[in-house]
Amino acid sequence: MKLYDVVRTAHLERVRGGAATTILHRFQRYDFDKELASTVDLRAAGVLGAFCFGLTNDVDVIEINEPLVARAAPRALAIMTANRIRAAVLRTSSARVVSYAIANKDPRIVANALPMKSRWKWRLEALLIPAVWRHLDRLVFGTSHSYDLYRSWFPDSRRWPTHCTIDALPVARIAGRGDATRARSLIFVGDFSARKGFDKVLSAWPRVREAVPDASLVLLGKGVGVNDALHLASCDDRVRVEVDPARPRIFEEMSAAKVLILPSQPTKLWREQVGLPIVEGLSMGCVIVTTDETGLAQWLSTRGHWVVAESGNVSAIAQATVAALMQERSPRSVVQDLPKQDGREAAEDWMFEAGDQ
Repeated sequence: MKLYDVVRTAHLERVRGGAATTILHRFQRYDFDKELASTVDLRAAGVLGAFCFGLTNDVDVIEINEPLVARAAPRALAIMTANRIRAAVLRTSSARVVSYAIANKDPRIVANALPMKSRWKWRLEALLIPAVWRHLDRLVFGTSHSYDLYRSWFPDSRRWPTHCTIDALPVARIAGRGDATRARSLIFVGDFSARKGFDKVLSAWPRVREAVPDASLVLLGKGVGVNDALHLASCDDRVRVEVDPARPRIFEEMSAAKVLILPSQPTKLWREQVGLPIVEGLSMGCVIVTTDETGLAQWLSTRGHWVVAESGNVSAIAQATVAALMQERSPRSVVQDLPKQDGREAAEDWMFEAGDQ
């Protein structure tokens, strides 16, 4: 079973056990797919609900939110404690406890930026983090950034669970005709917000348009910047906007784009962990333009993609975008760097199926 604080469509897509896998959650993400949710055993549960589930159900493996998510710690401890009580009463083995980590912003820094009431709530919940850590049997890191963060929190390697790093990379989705260089189309997918760098994309576009006369821009998503996106499209015939398109439509547009841009910007409370559009764009053979906020920055920068170190520098973002659009690189050359198995799927196999090592 899986214990998530927030569940989103991508989580549901990765469930291979169908109704045999139970997902307990507190909240649903904005991109939640209700139709897909009907194919899995999805239940809303707080601390008490998690405890009751652990006490009344046979569970082999419990996947919890990553240990540094303090708000998830009470529910994690509740279900793990209940599972151990059940195992002791029934004289069976307790479940293996596993987790997948991609956090790359120290929550202590985030907590310091919270309002006083929220800060104290975090501090109380954070007291439970060491207990959650001690219960862990297996831990997979999805990025090198996340591994470094956890090392700073738990420097004593003797107290670590069995762990490994499996980059959060996709497999290729393109099939055939992957050798042809695509038209110079730039695509942005996701939340039209400042933290996703949407305003940087709009500011950089005039420079890109001038430097690459045949470039086009496709904006797919929703959010506070929708009106800005629609206004730009109304003034520029080389810009198209689709508000909140379905995922098949997103993949269709990605499969035609040469460059995907996601210039994520840090905030006091947030830092890009991976960036789902980056992962999906790679699978479609897109060259990536992003900032070094993503946990995949090191992997991307060593494989011919464009990672801007000065995340807020519009000029640097524009220069990287122009270079990426002008680069003679085929989709096939992009996906050749990807693994044979989806990184999250490989992590799932390792957590749920592999025996002790």
